[in-house]
Amino acid sequence: MKVGPTSGAEYLLRRQQGQKMKLKEKFVEIYDMFLTGQDPAQGKDPEAFWDELFLIKVNEDYLSSSLRQLSEDQLLAIKDGINSIFLHAVQTMRDPMPQRRLHAMQTLTVVLGEIFRKKFHNWSFDVIHLLTGLSHADLVFRTLLQELCTILDSEESLHMQVVALRLAIALACGNDNVNKNSLNEYFMQKDIFPSLIKFLVKVESIELAFEAMSLLGLLANYNKYETQNRYLASLAALNDDVILQKMAMVITHTCDRMRKSYTEVMDDDEQSTVSKLTSAFSYVTGMLWNPKSQDISVTDEAFARLPDGRITVLLVFYDLIYTNKRFIRIFLNYSTLSSSSGVSQDSSTGQQLSLEVSETGLGAFLSFSSYLLQHNRTHRSSPYTHLCLIILLILVEDTSSYPHLCNIPQSQDPTFATAANAAATTVGTNAPTSTGVVRLCRQRQPVLPKFKGPVPMAAALLDVILGFLKHNMKKKMQVDCFRIAVAIVFNMAARFKALRVRLPYHWVEMWNTLQGLVKFLQANAKVFQNHPEARDLVAETIDLVNYFVTFGDMIMPDPASLYALYYEIVRSGIDPFSDLAKEFSISVQPPLPAPLPHHDLTSRNRLNLASSPISSPPESVIGSPPPLGSVPVLGSPPPSPYHPNPSFRSASPSNSHSHHHHHQQRVIILSLSNINQVYTFFFSHLLAWRDANPTRSLGPDLVSTIIKDHYQDLTLVPNTLDSFLSMRQNGTAGLGGVRSGGGYGNGAGGLSTHSPAGSSPVNGLGPHPAWDGYTEVPGKVYFFRQLTRWIVSDFRSISRHNASSVALLNISKAVS
Repeated sequence: MKVGPTSGAEYLLRRQQGQKMKLKEKFVEIYDMFLTGQDPAQGKDPEAFWDELFLIKVNEDYLSSSLRQLSEDQLLAIKDGINSIFLHAVQTMRDPMPQRRLHAMQTLTVVLGEIFRKKFHNWSFDVIHLLTGLSHADLVFRTLLQELCTILDSEESLHMQVVALRLAIALACGNDNVNKNSLNEYFMQKDIFPSLIKFLVKVESIELAFEAMSLLGLLANYNKYETQNRYLASLAALNDDVILQKMAMVITHTCDRMRKSYTEVMDDDEQSTVSKLTSAFSYVTGMLWNPKSQDISVTDEAFARLPDGRITVLLVFYDLIYTNKRFIRIFLNYSTLSSSSGVSQDSSTGQQLSLEVSETGLGAFLSFSSYLLQHNRTHRSSPYTHLCLIILLILVEDTSSYPHLCNIPQSQDPTFATAANAAATTVGTNAPTSTGVVRLCRQRQPVLPKFKGPVPMAAALLDVILGFLKHNMKKKMQVDCFRIAVAIVFNMAARFKALRVRLPYHWVEMWNTLQGLVKFLQANAKVFQNHPEARDLVAETIDLVNYFVTFGDMIMPDPASLYALYYEIVRSGIDPFSDLAKEFSISVQPPLPAPLPHHDLTSRNRLNLASSPISSPPESVIGSPPPLGSVPVLGSPPPSPYHPNPSFRSASPSNSHSHHHHHQQRVIILSLSNINQVYTFFFSHLLAWRDANPTRSLGPDLVSTIIKDHYQDLTLVPNTLDSFLSMRQNGTAGLGGVRSGGGYGNGAGGLSTHSPAGSSPVNGLGPHPAWDGYTEVPGKVYFFRQLTRWIVSDFRSISRHNASSVALLNISKAVS
């Protein structure tokens, strides 16, 4: 049968001329025989034949294209030849001659990569049968991994170690579903973690260190829900600060490079000369010709290809953030200015890398996150968006993050001082930087107001979340991601209140975004009613608004920010909240009182007000912290509205409002008392002013003035919010301990409670659930399994791209 390159792609040293025969290079001639079912070693000394074969330079392009042209059945028909190549290549990895070892590994990488592309009926069985035969599989693959470790641990050349790393990657990325790649079981038997860590620490190239880290992340997620994963356990136990700082450096620079991929498509830096010239040129040419349709389609297509394969680093970043508290401190303290390793080499260009604006690890991650979350438009970007939000949630739930997010001296809180000072001592840095210039995405309209100068990292983080909320409201939106985003804001607000931090921020944008989300959910209630987590999102969003209404005066930097919130509530009315609760069968307790007798609240009598005229407060420094000892120490994160209890997820209402559901739905109880109190209180004063001044119009500025004048007379309804938070933080509330994950916690301060129908109430509102923070619960396994499919595909792609980079070619030339 005809195999190998077809017409026009033959690998010849000399084409046929007259009576002279075609002259093929020796590598091509030998493998042509293998791939046509012949034995090129027949009649020769086998040992001499294989020694000679692995001295010949590997023609990777030819071998790859030839194997790719063979079908699954054709490959199985030449199983003996493939077996022979694979077994002798593994055996040659022990050869004392470096050139033979190098060529053997290159051959194995190509053979594995092309065979793994095939769609066998019984993938694991057929692959092992084809490569080694069932009887030799254990011995051959154990030998292969042992030799890989030996090479990575040795003082071999960098080129040799890079080829060994790429061979390990090819083996681990065999199947798109990492859990169905049975060859990964050999990685569990032979631990290559120490070898990869040693390579990671000594290599100078960010790209190569990234590949080693991403391989660790992939192996750490192999069957981690079924058995104890040794790589995940090793990441969690890692406490060497030099290693952890190198990992923080790799993540920081990788995030910065990925962010640059977005700005290369569209430069959104308003201070950039190129950006200014482009804007001016667009303004002039736009009057004569409108190229928008073409430019937008090209730009959207370019954004759809982003992020690039480096995004796989998020998986190992997540594992480290979630399991290793020491790494969190190292990462939050990491700065390219204080790190001796802050300048690195790009393996593809050999040029030095440096961060443009975000000089801290946290700043670089926030900058990249803003671009990823706003350009979340494809099936590929969706799971990465989900993972990015989870990482942010874990960070804001961790107590040690807040000296880095806010301008809080570490001496104000013994917990913060112990954690952050320990990290600063071991890493060799000063106190963590809580302010900085973070470049956030401004490529999609509407954009948030731009900060002028350094701002607290907490403000940049809130902008990242608002950017996600604003640009992802769509009928097919990721409801679970919106829940995480709301949880992040709630956690930060609760922590600000507990630490008495008044964050300078454009809070008006927060109120507009939350109101916009409420109205969007109300307008699309029928679309989302069948979504299993939509009711939770509704309850958590309303709870968050209620939290700001109740405790905003303890969080806002100035009264104007709180007045803006009250203005938005007066402008929209109570109906969007009560109607939304009714649409999703959420009980409002206590029931809302009847409208005041001297007026009704119909749309005819509502005030037609514009958006809030109140501007954002100046970005000044955060207010002075309270005296030492006055700040309560939080023993555990505030409750977070994230994971539902899997046992409750399938429930659906059976009442008349939701007749299309078939199962009983758990009870969700909300309190709208304070939102209604704000609305009716100020609305009554507005109506009184209108009755007293029938000839004057009531505009936004005058409404704001009336709110300001009567604010001191406003009395809000007492609730169990703070008492419940205190009980939770002291470990006396809820149904489980810290990180139990055994139940669903709405976490919006007890204003919303979720329970199975018929459960006994607590404090008149229903039982509070047992949520104590983000936890990987079995109900979310499907997300990580979907994610790892993209991780494998992207990691395989970026590894192959790096393998053909200019740097690797230069290394090859240097070695030869």
